[in-house]
This record gives sequence, structure tokens and C-alpha cells, in this order.
Amino acid sequence: MPSHLISDLKHYIASEALEPESITIALPGFSIEISSNSSSLLKTLKIYFKPVLVPAPITAPSLKVIAYENDQFIDRGIQWQDWKREAGKSGRKDSFIDVQEKNETQRLIYKVKTGVLFWQKSDTPVAIGPVEQHPNQIINFILTQYLNENLRQGWLLGHAAGLEIHHKGIAIAGLSGGGKSTLMLHLLEYGEHFISNDRLLLNAQETARPGYFWMRGIPKQPRINPGTIVHNARLHKLISQERRQELLALPTETLRQLEEKYDADVNTLYHSNCFKPEAELNAFVILNWASDSVDKTQLNRTTLNQSPKLLEAILKSPGPFYSDSDNVFLANQTQPDAADYLNRLGDIPCFELTGRIDFQKACALVLDAIQTL
Repeated sequence: MPSHLISDLKHYIASEALEPESITIALPGFSIEISSNSSSLLKTLKIYFKPVLVPAPITAPSLKVIAYENDQFIDRGIQWQDWKREAGKSGRKDSFIDVQEKNETQRLIYKVKTGVLFWQKSDTPVAIGPVEQHPNQIINFILTQYLNENLRQGWLLGHAAGLEIHHKGIAIAGLSGGGKSTLMLHLLEYGEHFISNDRLLLNAQETARPGYFWMRGIPKQPRINPGTIVHNARLHKLISQERRQELLALPTETLRQLEEKYDADVNTLYHSNCFKPEAELNAFVILNWASDSVDKTQLNRTTLNQSPKLLEAILKSPGPFYSDSDNVFLANQTQPDAADYLNRLGDIPCFELTGRIDFQKACALVLDAIQTL
């Protein structure tokens, strides 16, 4: 089956015309040109990537990515191996199969719920399927190429949001649903720049300031739930007043658990140059609180070396799309090397938030703690 599918993909790609205009985005040390047979998708991507768009590229891109709108490859990956999901998440999401092509291992990844097929390879990765209907998956695919390139250069991947406040770089991590995006957007009222919403690249700074740390984000708008919106005046315009009142009438825990995604364009909601692709990393904020706690919200200063249990909140697997510099793809169920993270990040200050979830109190505590850095 894989050889037949590769043959079908090659035949389709060779015969399908692309739109004459492509778009190029530029990130630190890496640029990506995106082509498609869909003018609608390109228009969507052009608007989405506006902060990092290169209007008239004068140099060749680091990588080219192509996305095809097509429905003939739906259900071609249903018999493949399922990619094991992270703890706490259920249901089939990705299935995959590895193939040998052009003397290299390549990976086909199929999104079970949407029918989008990805051909991950070193030369011109391809997405094909109902891409106009699922542009967010194409955005993720494009940005994954940038994450992969940095990981090959020795950066660590963190499951964290990032922002710059008072010229200090803060990474916020916590268990899924713990509120890192919500806290980040509250803190952004007092900050200068948004760095990233859910993925951060982390590394020691070897040039300008040896011994200091750096974080790189991705230009992906925060995708937030109603519970984040209703209690933040800055975000109220994302929903109608009528919808907000309906949401406020829900029980607190029901609202907190409600999954209904909205894109929060920080450059529109906050200020025009809110997104910044990288910044120095000065501290972690680790959310170790609970909605049912009876204890007051508190902040404890520590480090990962002193409190290694907190590292779990930061660890993030690169996932099925990642292959290393030798083009070896990540094996299923491969976990991040916790010892490597601890060895490299262990002495960075950590502000641990415990007790009950209270974003206003957390903001005040974090802002005070930043003054000690």
C-alpha cells in the first residue's frame, strides 16, 4: 500500500498546477516558502502570517512547503499505525507509516479526524487533503518545520507560553487546561511582547551573553476557550455580548472545561508589534494549582533542580513529524530526555503557583516576583 500511495502522490503532484503566487515567511535563521493550488488557502495564510511575511523575497527560502486542496487521498491512512497520544488525551488523532524513498526514510502522517495527509520529507514537505477547511492544520505543519530545524540545532522543546514583561522573558508551563494561555494573556496587559502560546524553544545563549538563556516562539495566535475570554475585558470582542452572558451563566467548572476555540490575534488585540519571535529567558512560571483547592493562591520561588517534579510541566515530545539531523524519525512513544532538560535548565528561577486557581492574584504575585530577577 505505501508504494502505491507514494506513486499516486507523485502522479498527482506532477499533474496538478499550483497558483502562480506563493508566500514566504521569515523567522530567526529560517525562512519558508508556501505554495498551493488553492488561492483561498494562500489568502488565509497571508493574513495569518502577516507579522512575519516577506513581501518580496530576494533570497532563496530555507525550505519550501506545498499544500494541495484535494479529496482523493481521504481514508488512505486508516490502516496505519496510530501515534500514541500524550497522557490524559484520548481518541485517534494521527496515524503514520514510514517509507524508503530517494535513499532516505520519509514519513506519511494522516490526520484521522480531518482527512489531511502529510508527506514529511527533507525536500519540500507536502500536505494534501481538505486544506481549505482545515487551515489551522496547515499552519501547524508549516511551523513544525521551523521547530524541527531548531531542535536539530540542539534547542529543547518546551510545552509553555512565553512573553516579555518589563524586559524579562517569562515562560509559563502547566498541565493541559491549567491556564497557561489565560495567565499569559492577563500578564500581557503589563508586558511588552508575546513570544509564544503553547510551544517554546529553549537554549543557552552562547554568543552575546554566555550562560544566559534564550527562548524562541512561533507566530501562532493563541487558540483560546470561552473561559479565557469571558473574564478578560481585552478579549470580549471575540464573542458577542449575548454569548458572553450565556457563558457566565454556566457553572464555573463547566465553563473552565468548555472546548470552543477562538483565535486571539495579539497584534490586533494588544498592539501592532506585540509578537516577538525570540527573547531572553529569565524565569519559568509553573502552574501547580487546582480549581478545587481550598488553599489560597501562593507563589514559591524555586528551581527545577530543587523541585524536579515541576519538570513534567515543561517536557514536550516533538511528535511524529520530527526527524533528527541524520533523518531518523522519532519512534512512537519516545519520551523527551528529562535528564537533558534538567541538566540544561535546572538553575533557571521557577515561580511555582500553588493553591486555588486565581488569575488576578497570580498576576500580582508574578509581577512582584519579576522585580526580584
